[in-house]
Amino acid sequence: MPYVFLQTFGCQMNVADSNDVAERLFTHGFQTIGDPGKADLIIVNTCSVREHAERRARVRIAEFCRMKKPGAQLWVIGCMAERLGERLMKDIPGVDRVIGARSLGRIDEITARAFPGQHADFTGIETTGEASDFISIMRGCNNYCSYCIVPYVRGPESSIPAATIIDAVRKKAGQGVREVTLLGQNVNSYCDAGIDFPDLIREVAAVEGIKRIRFTTSHPKDCCEKLIRTIADEPKCCRHIHLPVQSGSDRVLSLMNRRYSAADYRDRIMMIRSLLPKADITTDFLVGFPSETDADFEATLALVEEVRFTGAFMFAYSVREGTVAANFVDTVADAIKRRRLKMLIDRQTAITKEKYSAMVGRKVQLMIRGRQLKRDRLWMARDYGCKRALIACDDVQAGTILQAEVVRTSGMTIICERTAP
Repeated sequence: MPYVFLQTFGCQMNVADSNDVAERLFTHGFQTIGDPGKADLIIVNTCSVREHAERRARVRIAEFCRMKKPGAQLWVIGCMAERLGERLMKDIPGVDRVIGARSLGRIDEITARAFPGQHADFTGIETTGEASDFISIMRGCNNYCSYCIVPYVRGPESSIPAATIIDAVRKKAGQGVREVTLLGQNVNSYCDAGIDFPDLIREVAAVEGIKRIRFTTSHPKDCCEKLIRTIADEPKCCRHIHLPVQSGSDRVLSLMNRRYSAADYRDRIMMIRSLLPKADITTDFLVGFPSETDADFEATLALVEEVRFTGAFMFAYSVREGTVAANFVDTVADAIKRRRLKMLIDRQTAITKEKYSAMVGRKVQLMIRGRQLKRDRLWMARDYGCKRALIACDDVQAGTILQAEVVRTSGMTIICERTAP
């Protein structure tokens, strides 16, 4: 059998895409390998959301070009591949094929041409033994936020048929997966023959073997009461809402084409907390957007103080060629971006640590995800919200759900002891 080495950059959607590609390659007779120098096929799944992600991928691709064995192929796939196309083969000699995000559905055809005669002698997929996995429920995006490259590299929004999704969930459950994360650029806009996202959640929850359901990402403009009530009513749904806000300034939100105001966002938060009072709410922030003033940034800090998110992904704006914002000329100096980003990270980190510290003495329900490879080799877990946990116990495995008490924190992780059910 030939061997494939696959490295993924970027978001959970990319991870799900890589898993799909690996499954298809498995039916063509491939096995995965951890050493790229011994692989017959090296695949790098790329991200274009930020310039930093593209730079990291380019460096790694160049390394793989130097280390691949004679006769091996190197494929670059995903969003950066879609954005740059064949230019990548000119920029980085040694890249054999570029497959954009919109062409990943043709991976069977492409593999058959590149490796003729390769087929597995059995059906099924190569399982990873993971208790948690991703399921894509839709592709593309119709929102066209002015800073975002995603609609251009992933195409317009389309929902995967509900029956296909449920079949995929059942398959994962049969392989031992106990927690699924439903993925889309905006899961709230899912629709298939009258089945909306809350309806889909109920269908997924009915699959035997699935114990927990998560999802990402929600767009604030489409976050509705029906969704939050569905989560509140369905015990398998984790109490975690990731709701990217990007900025606390109405002026900046308008320039970003986010189609909601800071007041609209606060209303969504109030609705969530009224129906899910114990939910973890996390978000995304983008600082240094063109023309962002000190007053705009102060509005963002004020929102952080008011909402007190459990956590946040925070980034400085970087120009993405082809987006509307790439044409904005009133840019913010890099030094100011860095200063504002540090201020935001420092404040949100302090809030996150306060929230984790407040967990000490509380009872939590943990799902075991795996064991640490280094240090104390404790079991890694996640609570019913989004908090990371560590616990020392025997006779468990990935996918086990157990009761525990938080005894201390290490800042951004809760340390737990097992308690009686």
